[in-house]
Parts: sequence; C-alpha cells; structure tokens
Amino acid sequence: MAHPLTWNAPGLTWNQPGATWDGVVADRPKKMSKTKAVIDFTGYTAGDLAPVAQNIHDEMLAHVATFATPAVTMIALQALVDDFNDKLAAKASRATADIVAFNVARHELEETLFELGNYVNNIAKGDPAIVVQSGFPSYQTGQVGTPGAPAAPTNLRLRHGDVSGEIVARYRPSRVPSMNEVQKCFGDPLVEANWVHAGTFSSGKAIISGVTPGAIVWIRVRTFGTKGLVGDWSDPAQIRGL
Repeated sequence: MAHPLTWNAPGLTWNQPGATWDGVVADRPKKMSKTKAVIDFTGYTAGDLAPVAQNIHDEMLAHVATFATPAVTMIALQALVDDFNDKLAAKASRATADIVAFNVARHELEETLFELGNYVNNIAKGDPAIVVQSGFPSYQTGQVGTPGAPAAPTNLRLRHGDVSGEIVARYRPSRVPSMNEVQKCFGDPLVEANWVHAGTFSSGKAIISGVTPGAIVWIRVRTFGTKGLVGDWSDPAQIRGL
C-alpha cells in the first residue's frame, strides 16, 4: 500500500542551494517598479517651469484630502509662481538687475518644488495614482532586468572638490549621452530612507556640495532610460568630507 511522502523529521531543514521539491522551484519575489514624483527641475526651460509649477499647485489644492500637510502651503507656492512669471517677463530687458532677480526667483521656486516633491513621494510611497493627484511629472523606477532600463553605472570614483564640503563623483554610465540621478547618504547606506537626492547630471561627472568636514558620505548613481524607465543603482562609494 502506497503512503504519501511526508516531511516529519524534527529539526530537519531544507537548505541545499538549487535543490527542488518535486522539480518545482519557488518563484523569487520580483522587485516591482514604483512611480516617483520628479523633484529636480533644474533641467526645465524657463518657459516650461511655470506651467508645471502651476499645475502642481492646482492639483495639490484639488486633492487637499490626500496632501493635507504639504511642506509648503499652496498660498506660498502660488506667490512663488506669480513672482517667477513677473521676473521672467522683466528679464526680457536684459538688464543685469532683472536677470539676477529672475535667477533668484527661479532658485526659490525650484527649491520649493524639491521640498514638495519629496513630500509627495513620502505620501505616495510609489503609488502612481497618488503621484498623479499631485500634478508632479513622474518617472518609474525600473524592475530589475526590465527590458529598456539602463544598466547601473560603473567605475564610481570620488574625490574632494576645490572648496570645503564639495565632492566630485565620476562614473561610467551605460549609455551616452545620458541623464543620471545622484544620491548621497550620511547614515547607514543599507537603510533606504537615509538616501537623499543630490542632483541630476547630464554626464559622467557630478559635483555634490554640502558635505560636513569630517563626515563620511556615501554616493550612488543611476541612469534614466526611455519610456520612464530608470536603471539600477550603482554600487555605492564613500569618502570623508574635508
């Protein structure tokens, strides 16, 4: 009489690498893609920046139940958008004072959008429906092995910059030309929440500022691909600030 096979030896474990049970190997969990709000607007033209910022204002205001405690109030954001538009129009004079005033207005608007974008990403946690409600342009972090996603940059090297607190990173993207996001970390690099945006750069070189002398900073970089796909992070590198 046949009896069903059982696994009943106390303390016995199944830990042989590559072993199967009846020829079946359990699927590994896939690293799912997430939708992230764009937080770096330095690459936007002056003509494109204001409409994007206005749309963010309007959408976040319309979805106040989702974004109840934004990093910056919508009244303050609207004031910055209006000021940016005024300074952009005045810049046509080509007067030095008007150009300087425009640059200041743009910097303030970009910084505000950076703060709001991080707030949106913290709320959304990768959910595309929530990111859409914010009005922010977005991108997807790529699944590992997703066709079309760039490979992780290689040969990441760090050195000190020309001024205190500045780090120069050089790396080799898998595609040229390319846009690359750089992140920095002052804590445990294994904790994802410790990584923060340091900038977006269009080549294999990045200059990172704001590193406290004596502090250890970790750097990593990834490359933006087509159709919203983003490649994997490079291996991180570390350096002590001077």
